[in-house]
Amino acid sequence: MEHTTQKRKFGLLTTVAMIAGIVIGSGIFFKTDDVLISLNGNVGLSALGWILGAIGIIFGGLTVAVYAKKEDSVGGIITYSEMAWGKTMGYLAGWFQVIFYYPALVAIIAWVAASYILVLFGSPGPFSSGEFTLFSWILTVGLMIGFFIFNSFATILAGKFQSFALIIKVSALIVLALLGLVFGNPILSITSASSGGSFSGLFVALIAIAFAYDGWLVAPSIAHEIKNPKRNLPLALTIAPLLIMLIYLGYTIGLTSFLGVDRVMELGNAAVGELATQFFGSWGPNLVFTAVVISILGTFNGLILGYIRLPYALALRNEMIFSKQLKQVHPRYDIPLASSLFTFVISLVWLGLHFMSTSGVVTYGIQLFNGLEIDGLPIVLTYVFYVILYVGVIKDRKKEKLTWVWGLLFPILAILGALLVIYGGFTAPKFNVYFIVSPVGILLGLGLRPKQV
Repeated sequence: MEHTTQKRKFGLLTTVAMIAGIVIGSGIFFKTDDVLISLNGNVGLSALGWILGAIGIIFGGLTVAVYAKKEDSVGGIITYSEMAWGKTMGYLAGWFQVIFYYPALVAIIAWVAASYILVLFGSPGPFSSGEFTLFSWILTVGLMIGFFIFNSFATILAGKFQSFALIIKVSALIVLALLGLVFGNPILSITSASSGGSFSGLFVALIAIAFAYDGWLVAPSIAHEIKNPKRNLPLALTIAPLLIMLIYLGYTIGLTSFLGVDRVMELGNAAVGELATQFFGSWGPNLVFTAVVISILGTFNGLILGYIRLPYALALRNEMIFSKQLKQVHPRYDIPLASSLFTFVISLVWLGLHFMSTSGVVTYGIQLFNGLEIDGLPIVLTYVFYVILYVGVIKDRKKEKLTWVWGLLFPILAILGALLVIYGGFTAPKFNVYFIVSPVGILLGLGLRPKQV
């Protein structure tokens, strides 16, 4: 018997946990030094960057809430794009997320999680050489297999793990931030390390910042499984970004206040371990990296939780190849298992591309993939789709009888925040390759789109 509907099983806390749990993950731990390096160690500009980056998700969340209050059917950004611009735009948004956005992030987060697990157990891991060892490759693939199975056959437990991971990661970041702020000198850090840098460097830094903030729009993909979604989803999209911004600012200022900005840039990804060592002794890094691993796995879990539902959403509209199979929901596990398998395979393809850009370049000399950063490309392009959504709210503000605040102010601020990230993408290395290949890949989706009857 065909079964194509899912139960509503996630409350407000789980929805907030999903947003914050995806956003607060690996990015804050391994992008903080990148932001500072882009700004020549200017802590003031770094703090400004985190605030500007937050504008994109705070006001973006408030703008998307306009759609969320009206519609809670399957699809998230697919549904919202349809509401604003019609079915073709909804399909393109869904195709981009299914083929580019989610699988690239799933692949890179799996690699980062494996890397930090290796660090936790005393191995330098891929961070030291920028390439996979055999074991790190096996571990990365193993994590992908394990978490896709987890989210396919234990959905409720996956949601509970999301809440657990949020508590661990937020607690760890708050403790580290407070220790740095109390025992360091935040005023001296900001004033003495706020010279140098430039606004052009700020735009480059915004790409790393966008990665650290990314994932906030995953929650609408499970809108059809959220209890009272027209209330809880807008609330979650408002609460979570504010929480995230405050935590990021506290962590960045606390870290630089205690270690010093030069030391943070020198240590790079190991800076958090150094901070833990100085406060907690030899066991400090193990405690912190355990929290970091849980944090990253929370992000990984949330991405997969949202991703496996997107081919299903397109299949329900009969806009995917094998739609009949992809839209089947298993009556026992309440998950579209074929959709889960499909997303796993696409994620493996992107993991292969990441492998080629690391080991492929360093070990095998395949220069074609040199400089490819699969985490940056989809994030910049997804902001293009966000802008399209925001413009849709402005376009329909009179028809929907929105106030000037909801129908004009919030969308304009969201657009400005998104444009900063997009501009930063144009200043990144190899942007021309990214922005040629990606639109071609997106338009290719039109050719593979099943004919509508």
